[in-house]
Amino acid sequence: MQLLVNGLIAGSLAALIAGGLALVYGVLGVFNLALGQMVLFGGYVTWWLHQSVGLPLSLSIAGGIVFGGVLSLFVFEVFIRPFYKHHRFLPLVTTIALSMILDGVLLLLFEERPRSILPGLKNTVQILGAYISMVQVVMIVLTFLLLCFFAYVLHSTAFGRKIHAVVQNDHAAMSLGIRAPMMHTIIFVVSGVLAACGGIYIGIDTSLTPTLAFSLTIKAYAAIIAGGKGNFWGAIFCAYLIAFLEQIVVGVQWFGMFTVPAGYQQTVALFVIIVFLLFRPNGMFASASRRA
Repeated sequence: MQLLVNGLIAGSLAALIAGGLALVYGVLGVFNLALGQMVLFGGYVTWWLHQSVGLPLSLSIAGGIVFGGVLSLFVFEVFIRPFYKHHRFLPLVTTIALSMILDGVLLLLFEERPRSILPGLKNTVQILGAYISMVQVVMIVLTFLLLCFFAYVLHSTAFGRKIHAVVQNDHAAMSLGIRAPMMHTIIFVVSGVLAACGGIYIGIDTSLTPTLAFSLTIKAYAAIIAGGKGNFWGAIFCAYLIAFLEQIVVGVQWFGMFTVPAGYQQTVALFVIIVFLLFRPNGMFASASRRA
């Protein structure tokens, strides 16, 4: 039971990040390999506002989310918009360069020491034999509510219908009066806000370190590849699935003889990417494209 609870905690984090990334890939078809660094910046800014500046936690979280949106807007305007229309793989190169720059900035500003937004022991409760803190319960519930809000926006609002139109065909959407370039910007900023929420989640649940960036990026891409490129709900489902697999791989005594070291937990996402690219490259929930 504890493995399931741990998977739910880790999956909620992964779902936040992968959901935004799935929207970006579905609309723009580009890869943002600086995603992990953007996640960490949201968490580090919140830590700095709360622990160094002394702002209340609520204001610090709001500041981290706003910074995540501003950072994602900057990244889009400087490192993605000038390149993705020429070739969708060009942002792959520019965001790799950006990720290296941001790695250096993170190390320069925050060093390698772990930083926790809420340091100290957290009160835990026992549920069906599994231990979970009330902070983790709150974060899981808030993640669920946030995803429900996005479900409502995507499927029950005019803005959501515009997003679906842009995903289907940019030029056709513009012929109907939809400002597709603006939608691109908004969607990328939304992905940055979700990334910042993920960084805040990490900083509250455990602690932030600059070395987390690469593994966060890989897990997010594993989720969208397994779920179907651009499939928002497929990415969220597979984010939880990968998180549960990670917990099972290192938490189970295999054949009653040995356990897998925790250091190999990060390889699960890489294994998922390889398996799906080999046997089901369109993902679990791929749907046939409609053509006019």
